[in-house]
Amino acid sequence: MLPPLHHQPTGAFRYKFLKYSRNTILALGMSLVLVNSVSATTAMPAEDLTISGSGWGSGVGFSQFGARSMADHGDSVAEILQHYYQGAGLRDLNSLLAGSFVTMDSTPVWVGLAQDQFDIAFMVMGGSADVCFDLTDQCVSTPLLEDKWRFGPDGSGQCAFSRQTAEGDYFTVSPSGACSGSVRPKPTSTSTIVSVPLKGRVYRNGTLRFRANPESGKLQVALEIGIDDYVKGVQELPESWPAAALQAQAIVSRSLVVNRVQEHGPAEVFELSRLAWCACHIRDNDPDQAFGGYTAEKDHSVWRGLVEGTTGQVLAWNNRVIDARFTSSSGGRTEDSGNAGLQQEPYLVSVDDSMAHTVVAGNPFTTWTESVERDELASQYGLSWLVDAEVVDRNPSGTAATVRLAGIVDGYPVELLTTGHDLWSRMGVPSPFFDISISPHFADVAPDHAFAGEILGLADLGITQGCTTEKFCSDSDVTRAEMAAFLVRALNLVIQDDEDPFDDDHGSPFEAEIETIRRHGITIGCGPAAYCPDRSVTRGEMAAFLSRAFDFDSASDDVFTDLEGSPFRRDIEALREAGVTVGCGPATYCPERSVTRGEMAAFLIRSLSNR
Repeated sequence: MLPPLHHQPTGAFRYKFLKYSRNTILALGMSLVLVNSVSATTAMPAEDLTISGSGWGSGVGFSQFGARSMADHGDSVAEILQHYYQGAGLRDLNSLLAGSFVTMDSTPVWVGLAQDQFDIAFMVMGGSADVCFDLTDQCVSTPLLEDKWRFGPDGSGQCAFSRQTAEGDYFTVSPSGACSGSVRPKPTSTSTIVSVPLKGRVYRNGTLRFRANPESGKLQVALEIGIDDYVKGVQELPESWPAAALQAQAIVSRSLVVNRVQEHGPAEVFELSRLAWCACHIRDNDPDQAFGGYTAEKDHSVWRGLVEGTTGQVLAWNNRVIDARFTSSSGGRTEDSGNAGLQQEPYLVSVDDSMAHTVVAGNPFTTWTESVERDELASQYGLSWLVDAEVVDRNPSGTAATVRLAGIVDGYPVELLTTGHDLWSRMGVPSPFFDISISPHFADVAPDHAFAGEILGLADLGITQGCTTEKFCSDSDVTRAEMAAFLVRALNLVIQDDEDPFDDDHGSPFEAEIETIRRHGITIGCGPAAYCPDRSVTRGEMAAFLSRAFDFDSASDDVFTDLEGSPFRRDIEALREAGVTVGCGPATYCPERSVTRGEMAAFLIRSLSNR
């Protein structure tokens, strides 16, 4: 059997932009104007980014593997729970909430099974049930066992029940009514079992409820059920585990669902937002615990017995049932709820969880390593390309408190900060107890290189694969021949080499590209019948290449003071107006200075972003 895996939450994501690398941009002459982003077309290799860590789940609250080890060492249910929920105590639900709807109603829990369905199919598989309209309390039929039924729109703005005939068609049973219906066990039926084919499961001892989503008008499907019947359908742990661990889990699961029922109140008073979300207290695939219905319960008699043995027991703090969060295991200490992005609770604080990693625990997630798609992580945070990632600091529990990501957004270098819990939620890695390792795409371009993001962008877009199979040679001057090749690939130009106007490019590996950019009006060469393919590109020439290639134009007065006599004055001003440059210094552009391959990457990525 697979080890128990605690389900990962999808809470609100919190991150902020930290800063732009403005000094780098100013040195090159790039503005901070945000424009349309460049889309990557070729995914980077998955193995260049790894996340390694320990534990599974949020790390908050009860640790399942820790409980297993503690139970094996002889700790009682109470001792296990008191360890993981500091200050909380075991209470009897009927005395704690005497007189409330939670204890007065035999089926207070509504479990969301499916949301926003056009219609829903069901079958009564055991016992006996009626199909009814809830607003009028009118029951219209008693389905025969294993007959196929549907509930959904009747075409006139109302809903109806319909039964499948022997021919396979559906026959509508009159009358229609409001889209608020149910499949109710008959009072005389001791064990009504209903199948919902959409879920591939059967459900027992509950009422199937249908409600219209007030926003979409489609159907929400929920199961109204008793508290212990719900807990029996929660299958989190193998039955081979020590009884104390299983009983502790039963009390935790019961406390968690009662907390949700209290939080949202009786189904009759659900807020519109709750009706639109699921018309339920808790979804069956809730990130905190999963509910499998009678399908999950029926073959687990040990679990059912242990649940019944803890009937009525919940965890409480300050006379209120606690939000009993749990996890498969932590990285050695559980997480403080406040550091996990949850409400700070006095009973959900960081405690020792080293027992989760003993030999007895048999925890397969004591250590783990996962390869992650670099571009997937980038897209999660709105980055065109990701060049660096590191855990900046940690919480006392050992989880990643702050993660720094560096990359490109809309053509410009940025750094942003997020939390370890946020990254864990987004990327689906086992836990927030992790570290990140990222390898450079080129051996000579470290993640902290000034133009690492732009160089990665060129490689990702297929514009370059470097100067060798492993290097990019970012500090080498870019030649005019190389510039022709870069532009042809960046603009996806069709090679046109049927003419040969230049005398000095014969034998150049980029002769075809040189002729192609000439045919597109991007260059006229460096002189009569000459292109000067091996000469370094100057910043002035770069402006001319880019303004012509990307149709940048200028209508403003000169801003730079060092353009007197430059034949590229208008092109340089066009780049400035397009937001591609702010110069090489205060009011200067340095038009005669050579451009390195790294600088070329930045110029080109920003120009592509401006398309």
